[in-house]
Amino acid sequence: MKIYAPNIHLFAFQLYKSANIDVTPTDKNFLWNTGDEIVDIMLHQDLHLNQRIDVNKEPNSPRVDLLKDTEVIDENYAVSFDGKVTLDQNQNLLIKGFAHPLRLYDSYSLWLNLRRPERENNNDTDYLDISFLRKLNPDNCLTVKANPLFIGQTLLITSWLTGARDKKIIQQIANECLKSVFPDNYLLPQLNRQSELFGSSIFEYGLFSQLSNYQHVLIWLFADEQADDKLNQCYQELLDLFFFRAKAVKAYKDSREIYKQLDSAYRFIETIIEKIPKLDNTQAIKTVNLTYLKDLLKALPQSSLTYTRLLRNLEEYQNTIAINAYNYAERLQQIHDITGESIKFLEIFSQRNCLLFQQQINADLGYFRHGSELLSKAIDSIRGIVEIEQAERDRSLERTIQVLGIAFGGGAIVSGVVTGHIDKPFAPQINFKYPVHPLVSSLLWSVLATVVFGIVAWWVTQPKPKRNKQK
Repeated sequence: MKIYAPNIHLFAFQLYKSANIDVTPTDKNFLWNTGDEIVDIMLHQDLHLNQRIDVNKEPNSPRVDLLKDTEVIDENYAVSFDGKVTLDQNQNLLIKGFAHPLRLYDSYSLWLNLRRPERENNNDTDYLDISFLRKLNPDNCLTVKANPLFIGQTLLITSWLTGARDKKIIQQIANECLKSVFPDNYLLPQLNRQSELFGSSIFEYGLFSQLSNYQHVLIWLFADEQADDKLNQCYQELLDLFFFRAKAVKAYKDSREIYKQLDSAYRFIETIIEKIPKLDNTQAIKTVNLTYLKDLLKALPQSSLTYTRLLRNLEEYQNTIAINAYNYAERLQQIHDITGESIKFLEIFSQRNCLLFQQQINADLGYFRHGSELLSKAIDSIRGIVEIEQAERDRSLERTIQVLGIAFGGGAIVSGVVTGHIDKPFAPQINFKYPVHPLVSSLLWSVLATVVFGIVAWWVTQPKPKRNKQK
């Protein structure tokens, strides 16, 4: 199957500042280095984007073309380039493109275009086999590598249809384009939906049910000049649209990681609660290691703080999705105002997908907020058990001190009295070879008195069972 004048647009985005991520110089220039690498792989040219932009330009403006003024030609804020790729041993084809660096709010944006021109040397260029698209993505260089600051990307592939307009044939062409762009054995994004935009068929690939391997690809097959003209009228708004989309998807993707952490923390809370004895179960409390409970009492407040922070992060992601969905809808309205065309295909993301994202996070919050209540109850229960057990042990220690005090005090008194009245050795009517010395007699009476007073004190201080009052 043949296509005419294929274009590949890469819209890639990265944060340029983040409070939660340590930014290194390499990370900060990640997007510009990526653009240089793609063009170098494709056409063996180095654009030196990092040297041609001014990242500090208009710091207070939400949307800034970063190309230095000295690099701007005819109000074109993109770096244009061209080169040739080898089609076969006997033919080299001209490829043109541009790299448009921008700053959008808290992020950098790179719009990179690679295309086969419609005309060359004042003549229409030839139709090309769909497999030619592989030449525009050698080594899968258009799939941006992972980076801590990377937000996401959209790959937009456009081409002119050359033959039949049958919908089945058009879908087949789109699927072949997708296969041809990516390497063999590559895990291709699956078809999400298909529709029309500005009168031409458009296909969206990438399912949110496969979020871990999510990749957003659009294939737009022009049936006439209308779609191409409309695209040129609103390309800036489309770039913003893809940016807000990437931010919302990234927020939802990150929220799934927070969900996993919260789920693990919630299970930990449930495990701890199962191990806490009930206050009315005296036997269970007696067998509890007080040191273990005290350690829990120290650890759980930190766990509660971490758990609360995770909940707050989940709420922030929900707010991020809501904000970017709103901004997305605003750009949609601008596109509609500019083109006067139906944009239902683009509206689905803000009206359906973003709504589902927020509903899912809201459901997660409703479930996991219960964990905060469980943590508070667990801390209160453990604190109550520790206080009760500590009080019991304190009372036991106090009773022991009382018993020993009475016993030893009584023994000392008896020893003093006995010592004052014994003035000669004690010699019972038993064949003792030696009589008992008075000091030994005093000691024996003291020990006996200590035991007796100890028994009496133990009996007196013994807790009395409570009696139920009769009415």
